[in-house]
Amino acid sequence: MELRVEQRVKSARWIFLPIGLCALCAVGAHAAADVLAGRTLLVVDRIDAFFDGIFARWSFTAPMVDWIGLSQRTFFARAVALVWELASDAILAIPLLDYRERTAADEWALARATLTKRRPSLRLLPPLATLLVTLSGARAIQRLVRASLLHVSWLGQLLGLLALLALAGLFVPRAVFRSLEHASARKAALGLLALIVLLPLALAALGSL
Repeated sequence: MELRVEQRVKSARWIFLPIGLCALCAVGAHAAADVLAGRTLLVVDRIDAFFDGIFARWSFTAPMVDWIGLSQRTFFARAVALVWELASDAILAIPLLDYRERTAADEWALARATLTKRRPSLRLLPPLATLLVTLSGARAIQRLVRASLLHVSWLGQLLGLLALLALAGLFVPRAVFRSLEHASARKAALGLLALIVLLPLALAALGSL
């Protein structure tokens, strides 16, 4: 009976494991996008304040100060963050759906072979971004579990910590290995658009931890 259950679990892992990896990366990208939205709003506020100071000097341009308010700036910052999040999902999360389960020894052997054959380059940016984004997703799930049990704080802290350790130990390495494999199989160099998307996203994911 136990052997039959174990076989059924193994036969279904190829379905839920890639979905779990993709979902974890998407949660992390969303958390990083929230940080990007805050930074974008800060930059837009400063630019708006700069031009407001210029327009306010003359009476005929003074009405232009009220053209762009807080709601418009907030909408713009959130729209930029949404586009960034969707672009990062396309670059990082979707390739994780093609995850192929291997043993831990095979994963490490593949990673060592990939890193030794290729010199450090921008191809390592997607695996690095995947590492930070998935850790950010695990951290966000920890906060969610902890917040859902505020009435029993010690239990929320414990379950949140267990969720973080489980995700960081079981899902994050697999996501990084798959991203490394996908990056090594890519024939073309990392495009400028992908670089523009991934570098700020990785920094934002680091800031969301």
